[in-house]
Amino acid sequence: QVWVKSRKAKFVNVDTASDEGIDKAKRLGLAKSGLADVIFTQNPPKLSAMFRPNYRARFFALFRHPIERAASMFHYSQVASWEAREDLYHPERKDKTFEQWLKEYDQIGEFSNFYMKRLLNKFKFTDEDLETAKEIIRTKFIVGLLTEMEESVERFDKYFGWHDKEVRPQCQKQSIQTGYNRNPHDLTERGGEAWNILAAVNEYDLPLYAYIVELYHKQGGLFRENKAEETA
Repeated sequence: QVWVKSRKAKFVNVDTASDEGIDKAKRLGLAKSGLADVIFTQNPPKLSAMFRPNYRARFFALFRHPIERAASMFHYSQVASWEAREDLYHPERKDKTFEQWLKEYDQIGEFSNFYMKRLLNKFKFTDEDLETAKEIIRTKFIVGLLTEMEESVERFDKYFGWHDKEVRPQCQKQSIQTGYNRNPHDLTERGGEAWNILAAVNEYDLPLYAYIVELYHKQGGLFRENKAEETA
């Protein structure tokens, strides 16, 4: 069932942010129905099982450097009292620096190899797993980089045909230039104590992210070719 929130906002009545929601969406035939243009998930392997050769999908995602992402999530967890999910708000961290918390608490696994965990739905990895993750990214994803936000969103729009000249400038200003739910904080010093602690537990995410950056530049050629065709 499609719920209409406004002229420009429509939602299907399933929540694919949870595994239970994905199971429900699969039972109801969400992928085959074609009702949803975009499906959000935190479990790509499980969501992939919804699709078939005659009704396919393509993942797209914005990626951030794993250590910068971890630092951002820590600082966000200090203040995010509005979050419904209990694991996203930790007021006990409010008076701690990131370095203090990393050294004093045995919960660093929360910030380790996040991308690998999401892509493979497991928690321990080998070098072979890293190559598998790279192949998943290469064959199934249009990748974007948080450091190249505007260009990344431009690529997503072009690939999926989401250009809407009427509302696009407003959306760009609200979502990219101004942003939602921003939480400014001090940057983690590259090569500093916190950086090194996190680098040691992100031994797979770091090379995976380096590969994603490389792939981002390679995929850029596809969009430059399309742009040249449009202006020819």
